[in-house]
Amino acid sequence: MSQRRSTHATVGAVDPITVGSVATRVGLALLVGTLPIVAGTFAGMIADAATLGVAVDTAATALDGSLVGGFTTGRLFHVGVLGALVGCWLLGAGLVLDGYFGGRDE
Repeated sequence: MSQRRSTHATVGAVDPITVGSVATRVGLALLVGTLPIVAGTFAGMIADAATLGVAVDTAATALDGSLVGGFTTGRLFHVGVLGALVGCWLLGAGLVLDGYFGGRDE
C-alpha cells in the first residue's frame, strides 16, 4: 500500500510531494475564489448588453485588452479569468506532482 510521505532524507532539498500538495491547495483556492468573480462580472455584462451576442463580444474585447487603465467591468473580468487560469495551472501541476511522486513506494 502506498504511503503519502516523503522518502527524501536530504536536508534542505525541496520535497516534490510537499510542493505538489501545496500547489494543489493554492490552485484550488484560486480557482474557487475567482469563479464567482468571473461569473458575476459576465452576468453584469449580460445585464448591461442588449443581446447575448453583444455581451460575448464585450467579454472577448475585455480579454483582448490590456490590464492597464481605469477600473471597469471588463478589467475585472480579465483579472478574474487570469486568476482562474493560474489556479487551473497550479492545480494541474500539483496533481501531476502528487500523482507522480505521491504514489511511489521506495
